[in-house]
Amino acid sequence: MLRRSGLILLLLFFFMALTLLVYRNFMDISTGYEETAPLPAPPSATGARDTVHVGVISRFSPNLIYDGYQPIMDYLTRETGILFALKLSSSYEETIAQLDQGEIQSAFLGTYLYLEARRNHPIRCILKPLNSHLQPYFHSMVITRDDSPIRSIADLAGKRLALPSPLSFSGNWLLGYELQRHGLTASDLDSIHYFGFHHTVVYQVLLGRFDAGVVKDRVAAEFTSKGIRVIAVSREIPGSPIIIRRDMAPRISEAMINALLRIDASRPEHRDLIKDWDPEFAWGFARAQESDYDQVDAIFAALKERPR
Repeated sequence: MLRRSGLILLLLFFFMALTLLVYRNFMDISTGYEETAPLPAPPSATGARDTVHVGVISRFSPNLIYDGYQPIMDYLTRETGILFALKLSSSYEETIAQLDQGEIQSAFLGTYLYLEARRNHPIRCILKPLNSHLQPYFHSMVITRDDSPIRSIADLAGKRLALPSPLSFSGNWLLGYELQRHGLTASDLDSIHYFGFHHTVVYQVLLGRFDAGVVKDRVAAEFTSKGIRVIAVSREIPGSPIIIRRDMAPRISEAMINALLRIDASRPEHRDLIKDWDPEFAWGFARAQESDYDQVDAIFAALKERPR
């Protein structure tokens, strides 16, 4: 019994000593303690105001746009130290609205949309893409199926026509210029239907739902050995421009321009760098001027009313 009482007293003494020690070291505010320095904030390549949101018109499906354009954003971020973030849209018009509302500061626009938008929106072009011949031009192409009897623009009379967006250069070139050169108007066709993406136009023609369609040359090239035949080609058109808002800080716009102009597709190491970029931008860039696109307006000079 005495041995048990001694053990109990020993335990009580131990807990009292432990309590006193804890109090003196952690609870007694009369003595100071060494404060642990806060962890430093993680380094950041850019401040919030240096994030550039870049829009893309919906000429292709979202997955194709992301696959082909996100690598360009990654390259710009890496080369400039400025964060470039991709922002998609569901229509050509939405991209312009995003610019107006300040949701994006730059965008990849189509040539026709740029001609329309520059009249009433505070934007300017900075770059245009090179083609596989390292020239800053593209062509629109009228396509049919390989087994179609259609051989020329004149043969489109009474036929069903598939087009991309009403704000795409390709459709406006055919309806507003090329048909007139062959003595036709839109009313001479059986029907006209607009689709959201250039690739959808090709699929509709391949499926036989439409007799002909119009797409950019780079899309037509994907299918010329897969059931598609080209029957007409536009003149050389300045490439679809990269544009910026006019209020973009010059240091940011110049960093963007210089980074993209450094791409030289003739160099093997650069070809490997841009192999995953959208094919339209996989050959590098040239500087773009407003005057480059003035000439395109002449194509539509004969129009009494532009199609919408």
